[in-house]
Amino acid sequence: SEKRIEGAIKVAANEYRYHPVRDYLNSLQWDGTERVRYALRHFLGAEVSDYNYEVLLLFMLGAVARVFKPGTKFEVMLCLVGGQGAGKSTFFRFLAVRDEWFSDDLRKLDDDNVYRKLQGHWIIEMSEMIATANAKSIEDIKSFLSRQKETYKAPYEVHPKDHKRQCVFAGTSNTLDFLPLDRTGNRRFLPVQVQAEAAEVHILEDEAASRA
Repeated sequence: SEKRIEGAIKVAANEYRYHPVRDYLNSLQWDGTERVRYALRHFLGAEVSDYNYEVLLLFMLGAVARVFKPGTKFEVMLCLVGGQGAGKSTFFRFLAVRDEWFSDDLRKLDDDNVYRKLQGHWIIEMSEMIATANAKSIEDIKSFLSRQKETYKAPYEVHPKDHKRQCVFAGTSNTLDFLPLDRTGNRRFLPVQVQAEAAEVHILEDEAASRA
C-alpha cells in the first residue's frame, strides 16, 4: 500500500541521514592560529578593534550553534557597511564555505513561502538590506529575526511541522542609513564599516585566485 511504501521510504531516509555542514565542522582541526580577530581587517580593511572582533566571533558562534542545536536563540545580524565592490557579499559567501550553503535571495520577510528561502542554507545575506526595507514595521523585522522556527508543510509531508532554524542572517549596505528607527534600540543589528583600500588581501582577488 502507499502508506507502507511511504513508511519504508521514511525509515530508509532516517537510517542514512547526514548533515553536510555539521560533518564539515566536525572534520576541522584548529592549528592554534588566531584568525577571527584579524579576518575583517585582512579581507575587508575593517578596523582591528574589540568591537569588530566580538561581533564577528558572536556571528560565527551563532552560526555553529544553529547547526549543532537547531532553533538556538540567535536574533542578531552582522551587517557589513561599505562601498560597492568592497567584497561584503563575497565575505559572507566565504564564511559559508560552499556556495550551496549560502543564499542572498531573501527579499521579503512576510512572504508566505519565506521558508523556501531558508531551507538548506547556513548563512543568508539580506543584500543591501532590501528585506528589512520592505518590511511593514520595525516590529515585523524584530519578530522575524527573533524567530527560532518556521511551521509549514514541506513537500511530501502530510501535516505541517515545526522546522527549527539552522541558519543565521547577515546584512550588507553601502551606508548606515539601513538602520531602522527604533526607540528601543537597534541591538539586533551589528554594523561593521569596511574599507576595501585598507584590506591586506582583497577578498574578491583572493577568491579569484583560489578558484583559478
